[in-house]
Amino acid sequence: MASKPTLLALSAAMIVAAACLLGAAEAKLGRLFVTGVVPCSTGSLIDIATSPAFPNAEVELRCAGKVVAGATTNINGSFTMEADLTSALAAFIGRCSLVVDTPLIKCDAQLPPVGKLVSYLQGPLTRLLGGIFHLFPAGFSFHGR
Repeated sequence: MASKPTLLALSAAMIVAAACLLGAAEAKLGRLFVTGVVPCSTGSLIDIATSPAFPNAEVELRCAGKVVAGATTNINGSFTMEADLTSALAAFIGRCSLVVDTPLIKCDAQLPPVGKLVSYLQGPLTRLLGGIFHLFPAGFSFHGR
């Protein structure tokens, strides 16, 4: 007969596996919140403190090539989006990114009319109260098309 700690570990592994198999509709692992500010600038790792904000930009959270959440920035360039953690588990292994396809020319007529802003995510990997995780942009970079 297996020891109590072994049975507990096996039970926990089975619950995690079942949650992954059941999908977002039937088993929820928690909520993922992503908040940040989108800059209106080009370059690599754009400094938010020195760049103007990008109002009314469409921001998408893409995980493994699939859009799992989206938001529109406010007049200050800030956004908040929420996703089911089951759908966005890839965020914790680096397979998610924030993508802004809205052309930069919409916030500054002198910036390129094509290209996108992309940022990976950062934040604590610790689980917060109630299964809520908060992540933030690691720094947007401009990618021309």
